[in-house]
Parts: sequence; structure tokens; C-alpha cells
Amino acid sequence: MKKILLIFGLFMLFSCNKYSEKSVTYLATDALSDYTLQYLDEFGALHTILVKPASAKDVWKWETIKNEGDIIYLNGKYNDVNSALKLMILINGKTYKQASSIGDTVRYLVVSGTIPIDN
Repeated sequence: MKKILLIFGLFMLFSCNKYSEKSVTYLATDALSDYTLQYLDEFGALHTILVKPASAKDVWKWETIKNEGDIIYLNGKYNDVNSALKLMILINGKTYKQASSIGDTVRYLVVSGTIPIDN
């Protein structure tokens, strides 16, 4: 019985993958007027904020650490037809996903996915 438990324990130890931590950065830019963002934090909680940029060059930025396989999510919406919005998600400083729109006040702009698992 002890051998079976030992073999099972060793199997579980070697079969479990340990996921690496990744630096995740959410970015929003290009807006001329106020816009609303929603994003998932490191605990999976959804946050909603109102951003009031001074110019289209202003950048909203939020950084966290997440594990491989975690869900990442950022959406934005603006109401000024003269405005625009560009959303980006960076993983370890490299662009993972991005989306942008100009003058589209009807649809939400969304970038999302899961952090890739490196083998």
C-alpha cells in the first residue's frame, strides 16, 4: 500500500505543471474626450473606470502580474464621434492584442484572451 501511495505521489508531483508569471500591461490611448474602460485585475475582478484625457497623446496604463493560462480582458467605449480609442494588451512588454476605432460610438472596443503557456 505504501508503494502505491509513493508511486501516486511521485506521479502527481511530476505531472503538475508550474505556470510562469507574466507581466501584463493594459494601455489605452488616442482618445480626444472621456471614455469608459473595464478590465480584469490580477484576482479576476472586473473594474470600471472613467478616463478623462487632456489630449489624444495621453496614455492610460495599468500593470499587473498574472500566470500563464489566466484570462486577460480590456474593453472601452467613448461617446464623442470626433474621438477615437486604441486599446492594447502587452505581455512581458510585447504586444499580445490590440484594437482601435475612430468615430464609432455604438460598439465597445474589446481586447481579450488567455496568457499563452510556454512549453
